[in-house]
Amino acid sequence: MKKFTSLATLALLFATFAFAQSGTPSSKATAAYNSAVGCSLTATSGTWTCGDIFSGAAKPVTADNYVEVMGSTVKVSNSQSLFASASLVTGLYTNTLVTTKPSKTSGGTNTSTAVASGGVYLRAVLLDAPNGNPVMYGYPAAACNAAVLGCSGTGADSGVVLDSRVQTLTQSLSDCVVNVTVSGVAGTGTCDFTSTIQLILQTTSAHGYNFIFPNVGVGTYYLSIQASANSGAVVPTGFGSAVGGAAYGLGSVTVESVRLVHGFSF
Repeated sequence: MKKFTSLATLALLFATFAFAQSGTPSSKATAAYNSAVGCSLTATSGTWTCGDIFSGAAKPVTADNYVEVMGSTVKVSNSQSLFASASLVTGLYTNTLVTTKPSKTSGGTNTSTAVASGGVYLRAVLLDAPNGNPVMYGYPAAACNAAVLGCSGTGADSGVVLDSRVQTLTQSLSDCVVNVTVSGVAGTGTCDFTSTIQLILQTTSAHGYNFIFPNVGVGTYYLSIQASANSGAVVPTGFGSAVGGAAYGLGSVTVESVRLVHGFSF
């Protein structure tokens, strides 16, 4: 029987604040920043629950587990394009430990493996209103596919990878055989030892990414910056423990209305 402990943790902090605007913005630029709302993930069902830390108000989560971390209303005229520059502080935590005992049978091998992972992803979505329907997803993420490094998915609603890590710790011990002979009579021998290895990695990073919305139609929209995170931990063989976590926090976004060269398209 194999015994193991497997833990996965996920922590998110964000909130949305907008500034430098009043009503429908008439200028060519706007901005927003985020700081403090909390989310939790139910490991058994994979269900996200998000809400404002201070008011307790619920925060909607998309079907593919993205949550708005900041956003702003923007007015587009003359079929212009939008440049959205978003940045976000992210952090990952992985902790793996294995304990392995040698095999006591000839030719045997005992192996223990622990795996921990975490990731943070970001996308920009142009909505027809706050909490409304998507009109367009920001490029180049909107052109993502599985073969492109840095894509978190495939399709128009894909995000970009801000942080990602998979930590795997494996230990193997060969068999231990002891032969003892005393005065021509077979004796007994013992071989009993245990090896424990632990590996911990923890990182915190700040990331920025530019999203492009080409040839946006005339109208008033809401630009939503959405983030997602995941974590995992498993001990597939042997004895050990694993913990994986991902978090994102302080961030900002600036949005600018621009006119690209005539006939521009991706």
